[in-house]
Amino acid sequence: MTDFGKGPTLKEASPWLRDNDARIEQILAVTEINSVVEGLPPFQDDTRERIRGRLTDLSVPSPMPEK
Repeated sequence: MTDFGKGPTLKEASPWLRDNDARIEQILAVTEINSVVEGLPPFQDDTRERIRGRLTDLSVPSPMPEK
């Protein structure tokens, strides 16, 4: 990850981004809306769950690499 400074991360600075479930639902909603606008069908339940699972995995902080 690129270091852009010493201030708070976007997640720390934005209260509405701190709730993992709410953030993931917002990402899914925006992604689906944008896809439909582009002419793709709405997400199927299995697609939505697969994306939600991957986003949940990504929201868990990874350990810092050793230097």
